[in-house]
Amino acid sequence: KSAATHAGLTAMFLKWEQVFLSFVILGPYLMTYTWSLSFWVRLAAGFLAMSQAASQVIVFADPSSVSANAVNPFGEHSQAYISLCLATGVSGALFCAFSEPLGLLIIQLWGIYSVYTWTSVGFETFDPPSVDNENFFSDVVGPSSIATVACVTAGICVVSALSRMCFRHPQWMINILAGVFGAPIGAHATVQAIYFYWNDEQVYAPLVYGLLAGNRSVWCLPASCKIFYTTYFILVIVSLITQYFVYESQREATRGAKPYSPIQFRHPNRRGVSFSNSALVNLDESSEDEDVERCWSVSPQDMSDTWQANLETPNSCWFFLTVVVSSSSMASFIFTFLVSWSGDTATNFFIGLFYILTNAFCLWSIIEFFFTTFWFHVIRLVCGIPRLPKSDFSNGVPRKGRTILAYCLLSKTKENSKGTMETALEAHLDNLDANMRITTGVISVTSALHLVQYEMTMRDACRGVIRQKLAGEAQAVCRLVEAGAFESEGRNSGRWQLRYALEALEAGSGHRARFWLNVWESLGRIRGPALHAALLVKVEEAASHFIYLHRTSTILKKPGQYQDLMVLASTGNNTAYTYLKADYGEQFGREPGTECFGFSGNVSSNEDPDKFESAIQALTLKGKPDIDLVAGLGADPKNHYFYTMVLDSDTVCPPGSIRSLLEYAEHPSNRSYGIINANLAADYSKAEDEITWHMWRSALMEVSTVNLQRGQFWIFDRVGFYGKGLIRNEMYISRLIGEPGQPVEALPVDILSHDTVEAKLLQPAVATSVTLYEDVARNPISALSQSTRWMRGEVRNSCYGHDGSYRGIIRALTALYCWVACKPKQEVFIRWREVPRSVGAEYLSLTGFRLFHAGPCILMVNMATTLLASRKLGLELEVLPVVGMYAFLFTVLALFIVPKGFLILDKLPSLNLGKYTLCTKRASKVGDGGFKSETEDEEDSLVSARDLRTSPSNLEDSDVDIESDEEDEGEVPPGKCCVLMRQLVLAIVEIVLSVLLFSPELIVGVIRLVQGSWSQVTGSANWQPQEEVENEIRNNLNMGYVWKKCYIVFLAGAAYLFYALWFKIEDVLVWLLMASWLLYPVTTYWMCMPVSESMKRSFLWTWVMDIKRIQ
Repeated sequence: KSAATHAGLTAMFLKWEQVFLSFVILGPYLMTYTWSLSFWVRLAAGFLAMSQAASQVIVFADPSSVSANAVNPFGEHSQAYISLCLATGVSGALFCAFSEPLGLLIIQLWGIYSVYTWTSVGFETFDPPSVDNENFFSDVVGPSSIATVACVTAGICVVSALSRMCFRHPQWMINILAGVFGAPIGAHATVQAIYFYWNDEQVYAPLVYGLLAGNRSVWCLPASCKIFYTTYFILVIVSLITQYFVYESQREATRGAKPYSPIQFRHPNRRGVSFSNSALVNLDESSEDEDVERCWSVSPQDMSDTWQANLETPNSCWFFLTVVVSSSSMASFIFTFLVSWSGDTATNFFIGLFYILTNAFCLWSIIEFFFTTFWFHVIRLVCGIPRLPKSDFSNGVPRKGRTILAYCLLSKTKENSKGTMETALEAHLDNLDANMRITTGVISVTSALHLVQYEMTMRDACRGVIRQKLAGEAQAVCRLVEAGAFESEGRNSGRWQLRYALEALEAGSGHRARFWLNVWESLGRIRGPALHAALLVKVEEAASHFIYLHRTSTILKKPGQYQDLMVLASTGNNTAYTYLKADYGEQFGREPGTECFGFSGNVSSNEDPDKFESAIQALTLKGKPDIDLVAGLGADPKNHYFYTMVLDSDTVCPPGSIRSLLEYAEHPSNRSYGIINANLAADYSKAEDEITWHMWRSALMEVSTVNLQRGQFWIFDRVGFYGKGLIRNEMYISRLIGEPGQPVEALPVDILSHDTVEAKLLQPAVATSVTLYEDVARNPISALSQSTRWMRGEVRNSCYGHDGSYRGIIRALTALYCWVACKPKQEVFIRWREVPRSVGAEYLSLTGFRLFHAGPCILMVNMATTLLASRKLGLELEVLPVVGMYAFLFTVLALFIVPKGFLILDKLPSLNLGKYTLCTKRASKVGDGGFKSETEDEEDSLVSARDLRTSPSNLEDSDVDIESDEEDEGEVPPGKCCVLMRQLVLAIVEIVLSVLLFSPELIVGVIRLVQGSWSQVTGSANWQPQEEVENEIRNNLNMGYVWKKCYIVFLAGAAYLFYALWFKIEDVLVWLLMASWLLYPVTTYWMCMPVSESMKRSFLWTWVMDIKRIQ
C-alpha cells in the first residue's frame, strides 16, 4: 500500500468512520437494555436509526455518490451528505427521547429494516446482484416477498403506535416489543462495528453508508458475507437471551414489591380500624347523613378519575412540545451544516457530535422560552386565558374547607424563631374565618431546648396579641351594632363603616371587617351584653387556633413535618407508621408507634438531667392542648382538616388569600388538582432599609417580564410546585403517605427537591389572582448558596430513577470516593424508583435541571468555538466568526428583545373566542360552557397597600379584604400606556444588566454543578441556613470577603484574557465576556450594597416599585 493511501485511510479513521466506531458501544448497549425503553435507550436508538435511514435515502437519491476518496467519502457532496446524516440522527434522537411511543415506533421500524436487510442477503445466497442504474429501485428492494412481509409488519407497528392515542398498552407488552425489535438493531450495529475491524483490505466504501439493504451489492462479498450473516442472527439470539435475564434480574430485585399505585383514603373511624388508639369519635355507623358518608372515605370512582386525570397529557401539551422539538431540530440542522466534515478537515467525529448536542441543549431551552412567551400571548389574544372557576366563601369557610397553615421551622437563633412566629401571627390575623375553620400552626423541628422554650413563649405572646387586637375590635363591633349601622344602610355600607371604625383603632385592621360581620350574622344578629360575651368567646377561639407543634424527629426534613401534620389533622393519629427503622435503618428510620408531635424526642440540652426533665414536662403540659385540638378535629370524620397550606418560615399570606385559594380548591371542576398554587413574589417590605441592588434587579426582572405560569398552565394543564401551596390532605395521604400497614412513602427518605415528586403525583394548578410573598436572596453570594442547594436536589433526584442523568456517573464516583477514603458505601432504601406520571409532568419536573445546566453548556459552546475551532483542535467550523456573532444575536433576540417586545401585546384586549372553541372538557380550559377570560372577569389582587405588596384600585367594588393607608388614598395609578412605556424602558435597562451580569453565570454554573455533585458523592452537605448566610455576608461585607467568594470567576477571566492576547483574538463578544468575568468581584460587591435613599428617588427605583404595586 502506498503511503498516500495509508495517510488517507488514517484520516478517514479520524473522521467519518468514527460513527461506526461508536457502534462498538451503542450496539452492545442496545442489545442489553432496549427492553427498558429508557430515555438513554431511545436517545441512542433514535440517533443510530435515523442517521442510517438518512444514508439509505441518499442511496436512493444519488446511488453514484460514494467515492473512493477517503477524505471525501460522498464525493463532491460529502459536506452536505455527512451533515445531513448527522443532523437527521440528532433530530431523531431528540424526537425519540421526547416521546416514548415515537421512540418505540422508530425501534420497531429500524428493527424490521435490519432483519429485512440480512434476510434479503440470505435469500440471494450471499451474492446480491450488481445495481443497475436503469433498474436501480428493483435491484435495491430485493426479493418482493420479503419486502411485502416487511411492509405489512411495519404497517402493523404504525397502527399499534397510533392506537396508543386511544388507550394505554400494558407495560409488559411495551417492554416485550422494545426488546424483540431492539435485538436486531443492537445486533446490526455490532456487526457493522465488527465489519469495520474485520475489513483488512480497508475497503472503506461500504462503511460510508453502513451495511444497508441499498448498498448490499458493495459490502456483501461471498468470502465474508456468510460469516457476518451468521454472526448477526447469533447476536440477535444472544440479545434476546441477555435482555430476558437482565429483565428477570431486575424483576427478582424488586420481587414482592408491587408497582406504585395510590391507595384509597378511608378515615379510620369509619372502618372501625384506627390509625391510633386515642382521640376516637363514636359515631353512628347507620347514619343516613349523606354528607357525613362522603367524609368517611374518597369514593373509588372519584379517586380513579382524579388519578387518571393526573396521568393524562393534554393535546395542547403534545402540540407545544412537538413545535419545540421540531424547532430545536431545525436549529440543530443549521449548526450541523456549519461544522466542516469533509476534505482536509480537523473535525473529530465525537467532538463534532458533542458540539452539536450541546448546541441542541442550549437551543432547546432558548426556543422553549421563546415559544412559551409567544404561545401565552397568542392564546390570550385569540382565546383568552380563563382563570380557574371558584366557589364563593365570602360568608365563611364551609366544613369541607377546614384548613391548617403549616409554617415549617428549623431555627438556630432566637431571631429566626421570632421572625417565623411574627409572620405566622400576621397570616393568622389576616386570614381569620368566622367559622374558625382556618388554623395557623408553626411546625418546628428546632432541637435546642432554650430555643424550643423560647418558641413556646412566643406562641403565648402571639396569642396575647391576638386577644388584645380582637378584643378591641369586638368592642367597636358592639358599638356599631347598637347604633344600627348594619341594618339601616345595608350590609355593604355597614361593612365599610365597620372598616373605617376598625382602622381608627390603634391595633385594629380594616380588612377584618368582613370577618366580624360574618361572626355577628352567625351569632343570629344578637345585641347587648350577650353579643359582647359571644364575641369574646370567638376571640378566645381565634387565639386557641394559633398553635405550636414540635416534631419529635427530623426524618424526611421539611416534607416530614407537614406529612405528619396531615396525618394528625386528617385522622387524629399522632404515632409514626411511615419511614420506620425496619425499612430504613437506624440512621434514616424511626420506631413504630412513637409520637410524632411532642417533646419526647428531638430536644437536646447541656443542662442538668433533672432540670432537663422538668423543662420537658413543662413543655409537654403547655403543648398538649395544641396537639389535642388538631387530633380531636382530625379524629372526627365530619370535621377533620381537609387542606394543609404548606409554607416556609418567611412566607407572607396577605388578607383573604387562604380563603380565596379554598374557593378555587373547593370548586367541583378543580377536584383533580391536588395542589393549588398562588403566585410567588419577592417581599420587599420586611427590610426596606436593607434593600440591596441585587434585590432591586430581581424586582426589575419581575416588572419587565410576563407571568408565564398562566400560559404554562394552559398548555400543560398543570404547573410546577415550589414548596408553597394549598394541598388536599386526602389526596396527598393516598398518593404519597399511605396508611398503617400499607405505606406508600413516595418520597425517598433522603430527598431534597421533594416538590418535584409531589408535582408529578398531585397535578398542581395555579390561582393567578392570589399572590404570596417570600424573602428573596439579598445578594449574589447568598443566591449562589441557595441555588447550589437546589442543584444538589436536582442531582439527587436524577440518581433515583434507573435512567437518571447522573445515576451512573454519581454511583461510579461515589464508589471510587468510598474506596479511596476507606468509608463504607451507604445504600438508602427507596421504596419507589419510578412513579407514574404524564409527559407534561415529567417535562415540567426537568425545568430546574435544564436551567441549572444552561450556563455550563453555553460555556462549552463558547470554548468549542473560541478554543477548539479557532485552533482546529478536533473541531473546524465553516464560518467561524459568523457562528459566534449570529449565535449571540439569536440568544439576545430570543431571550431578551422579542419577549420584552411582547409586553405591548399584554396591554391589548382579548378576542375571547375561547367560549366558541372546544379544546378540552376540563373546566380550567376553554370549551366548558362557562368560559370567562381575564378581561371579562378581572379579580383584585390579594395584596396590602401599606407596603410594596399593594394595589389600591377598585376598593368600593372589591370582594376582597384589602388594607389601605390614608397616604395611598390620593394616589392615582398610572395608565396602561404609561405603564407600558415604563416597562419598555426598564426592559432595555434589564437587557443591558443581563448581558453584564449573566455572563459570569457560565462559570458560576459550573461551580454550582461541581459543588452540588461533589456533595452528593461525598454524602456531606455543610449547608448553612439561608438566614445565617445573609447575616454572615451582612456582618463581613467588604471587598476582601467578596474576593474570597468570587476569585474563581476572576481567574477564569484572567486566563481567558491571556489566551486572547497570546493568539490575538479580536472577537468583540469574547472581549465582552472576559470583561464581565474580570469585573465580577466588583459587580458582586455592588450588588451586595444597599440602595441609597437618593437612588430611591430616581426613576430607576420609583418606576419599578410603582409597576410592582399595579401588578
